[in-house]
Amino acid sequence: MIFISDVHHGLDSLENLPSGKGPLVILGDLINWIDYRNGDGIAKDVFGEESVAKLMDLRKKHDFTRRKELWNELFSKDREVKQAKIEESIYRQYREVFDKIKNFEVFLIPGNVDSLKILEETKTNNVTNIDGEILDYKGFKIGFAGGGVPTPINARGEIPEEEFNSKLENLGDIDIICSHAPPYVDELITDVITNKKEQGWNSLKKFIQDKEPKFSIFGDVHQPKAYEWKIGLTKCINVGYFRSSSNYLDIETLRI
Repeated sequence: MIFISDVHHGLDSLENLPSGKGPLVILGDLINWIDYRNGDGIAKDVFGEESVAKLMDLRKKHDFTRRKELWNELFSKDREVKQAKIEESIYRQYREVFDKIKNFEVFLIPGNVDSLKILEETKTNNVTNIDGEILDYKGFKIGFAGGGVPTPINARGEIPEEEFNSKLENLGDIDIICSHAPPYVDELITDVITNKKEQGWNSLKKFIQDKEPKFSIFGDVHQPKAYEWKIGLTKCINVGYFRSSSNYLDIETLRI
C-alpha cells in the first residue's frame, strides 16, 4: 500500500507510480485549481494569467477580504459562461486522473479543492471513497477522515470542524489516522514559502492525544516547516505535494 496526497492533476507524476506495491491511497485534492508555483490550473484557463497572479499574491498574503472582492469582480461578467467552463474543466481533470490510475486498487478521501459530487460521478470501478471508514490492511487498522479545514476561501471540499470531529469519533481506536489536512501543530501547518499558518485540525490533534494512534498521515500543506512530527507516541507524516514531488509513502516503511 502506498499513500499520496495533493495530486492536483499531476498526470506525469501519476504515470511514474510504482506497480506491485498494493493499493493506492489518495488523501485528497485530485484536481488543480491553482498551482501556486506557476499559476497553472483551472482558474488560469478561465480567468487568465494576470487575474490568477493577483489571486495568488492575495492568497499568499492571507488577504482573504480583497481576494473575495476580486473573485466577485471576475464573476461579475458572463458568470454563467465562466461557471460552465469551470465545471467542464473539473469533470475533465477528474476523468484524466482516474484514467491514469485505472490499473490500481484505489482508496481515497476528499480534500479541500475536491467536488464530492463530481468525484463520485467520475470515479471508476477500481476507486473507493473510504471517507469515514476503517480499513484493515496487513495488521494495521487504518481510519479515514476526509474534507478540508474551513477557511475564508470557502472551497468546495471544506467542511465544519464539528463534522470532521464526528468522523473521528466514529473511528475509535485505530493504528493509523489518515486525513487530508494535518493536526493543528505550528510546524505542520506553517508554509515556509509564505511563512504563514495554513489550515489544520484542532480536533485531529485532540484525537491523536486521546487515542494515540501509531501514525497520522496527511498532506494539504505543500511546503511545511516539518514533514514529520511527534505528538506524544504518534508519528505525524506529511506525504508531500505529489504534483510537485511525485513523493509517496510506502506502508512497508512504517515501523514502530
